[in-house]
Amino acid sequence: MSSTSFTTSIDQRGVFTARLDVTDRAQNVFTPTVVQELSAIVDQVESDPSLHLVVFRSGKDSGFLAGADVEQISEVVDSDQARAISHAGQELFGRIERLSVPTLAVIHGPCLGGGLEFALACRYRVARDDASTRLGQPEVELGILPGWGGTLRLPRQVGLTTALPMILTGKRLSARDAARCGLIDEAPAAGSWSADVEAFIDGLLAGRSPRRPGNGLLKWLADRTPPGRWLVLRTAQGKTRRHADHYPAPDLALTAIRQGLRSAEAGLAAERAAIAELLFTPTCRNLVGLFFQRERARAVTTWVSDNSTPSATTRVGVVGAGVMGAGIAQLAAHTGADVVLRDISDELIQQGRERIVGAWDKLVSRGRLSPADRDQRVDRLTTTTDAADLSDVDIVIEAVTEREEIKRTVFSELDPLLPPEAILATNTSALSVTRLAEVTGRADRVAGLHFFNPVHRMPLVEIITTDTTSSETLSRLVTLVRGLGKTPLRVADQPGFLVNRVLAGYLDEAVRLVCEGHSVEKIDKSMRSFGMPMGPLQLLDQIGLDVALHVASGTTDPSDHSGPTPARLEKMVEEGLFGVKTGAGFYRYRRGKPVGPTPGPGPREPARFADDEEALAHSWPAPVTATQLRLVLPLINTAAECLEANVVSEPWMVDLGMVLGTGFAPFRGGPLKLADTWGTRTVVSALQRLADVQGPRFAPCPLLTELAARTDGRFHTDA
Repeated sequence: MSSTSFTTSIDQRGVFTARLDVTDRAQNVFTPTVVQELSAIVDQVESDPSLHLVVFRSGKDSGFLAGADVEQISEVVDSDQARAISHAGQELFGRIERLSVPTLAVIHGPCLGGGLEFALACRYRVARDDASTRLGQPEVELGILPGWGGTLRLPRQVGLTTALPMILTGKRLSARDAARCGLIDEAPAAGSWSADVEAFIDGLLAGRSPRRPGNGLLKWLADRTPPGRWLVLRTAQGKTRRHADHYPAPDLALTAIRQGLRSAEAGLAAERAAIAELLFTPTCRNLVGLFFQRERARAVTTWVSDNSTPSATTRVGVVGAGVMGAGIAQLAAHTGADVVLRDISDELIQQGRERIVGAWDKLVSRGRLSPADRDQRVDRLTTTTDAADLSDVDIVIEAVTEREEIKRTVFSELDPLLPPEAILATNTSALSVTRLAEVTGRADRVAGLHFFNPVHRMPLVEIITTDTTSSETLSRLVTLVRGLGKTPLRVADQPGFLVNRVLAGYLDEAVRLVCEGHSVEKIDKSMRSFGMPMGPLQLLDQIGLDVALHVASGTTDPSDHSGPTPARLEKMVEEGLFGVKTGAGFYRYRRGKPVGPTPGPGPREPARFADDEEALAHSWPAPVTATQLRLVLPLINTAAECLEANVVSEPWMVDLGMVLGTGFAPFRGGPLKLADTWGTRTVVSALQRLADVQGPRFAPCPLLTELAARTDGRFHTDA
């Protein structure tokens, strides 16, 4: 059979194998061509009675199938086309499911979205047990839902209690977890992968059916009985309905799941209807836009015009074994680098090592990491107090105390020890990288790598370049950050860089509201309802009020509209209220969870907004509160200032940085996209009205004012 995407073969046992290798793609994805050629393969299988087994596998090392081509999704023009695409995929996978010959999906690496829906249509599935293999239905992360039968087949395969988190939140499973819940039949280890797959195939040809794991009584009651299903679905709907205005996909997915439990035809029809509706919502368009922005940021050519391949970074040094340093070292070793972690005392280095190994031990206890994989990572980690042990690394990432004189001392000591081509990077959150580079003889190989806390969870890394940082250094750092599984964002060496600089005004305004007597809990609740993952005051507690005070001093001009925030934070720090790490800040904490606001002085009467502020909120073109406008408008204004000051060069970089670095409501697309949605003229008018009430800190920046004066003044020129 002629095919550009599949290579097919039939062996003497009657095993038909189709290997997918999509041309000019780093990963396999479903394109119209792939769907057409897969349909032709099914035609061939249906007409050949001599076949005893059909095996689908990937011809790429990168993985099995990453799902549908998002570019094709973004080009769907109307609901009829969306419904037709969904129906075509459902029909194709239905044909695969109904084949009389057994089918087997051999999975390694990502098996996501449409890829998992394809695998679920096969009768059997095996997946390689290693860190790269992940199975999931993450369509909700793009504002849609599984549209090729996933809402029907996944609950039937693994039960509601396992399927719902995968469909409604995008949860991925490792091969081992997938085997435990019955999503796959076997999870061979990477070391014996090929032999074990052949043994599995031999077993199928010999008529041996794999044993599926049994369910406990409670899971059986929840997954397989009408009362249990009713309770599980009702509980889930209580959660999806709370966020349906911002994220409609989970609620519609739940409807499709419920219909699918009644009949396959009804479930598939609900999928098609939901896809036709969701693809054209602002939420979907903004989430798809963020997907493309993230892919763009991960391309080295976005940041460096030179197409040469940077030298590999295989040996990483980290100086400072505290929370951030240990987190960076753990991440680097976890993703395959040899790591040397150094601190100044045996006690500190031992604490850092215990923190790292303890995190890996937890993964082992949860079945997320095998003991052998844990041991390999431990072997890649060297801990030391001797700076000379860093003499052969490719890069050193300094993560010591956030004080310039200490960091300059570390840089001056490391510079003569390192190989000439090694990079010196600092994990500073606010200090001048240019000033740190001054004490070295390698200014072209000095940059900032600003990781966010917690390191293993936060997806963004700001790469701070100076006027002397070379393009080769930048290229190597972008490649390193990608290898760590993070998204790089190049920013200029200006106070606060991007994320902290934009956050500064937002957090300052939140503290001002507290000082005016507004409720800590109401302020945070208001911003959570706006779409933030947590309120600004809880975020300050997470950052650490001591760190926030330090960052504020580095990002704010003392002569520029000074307010009560520094004094309030300083007083709280003096009282030992540092936030989560001391058990109290704006909130009191028990085991890291807020249990109520910290008692403090305040007015007897609840604080009120000025009449003009309330009127502004009531007249807004979208549902907002006065609290939300007081907090979001300065954030938009500062985001525009960063673009104006060339902290980053394009609007999408601001939006992506704020979504990945702070969790800024993804369905809104970022602060500048939100300004476009509201209208820059509306935003500028509101800032001017607030400036009349609150003072000049609300004065709109020149770039915003300039855009508002244009007929169609937008940050993003593409609709």
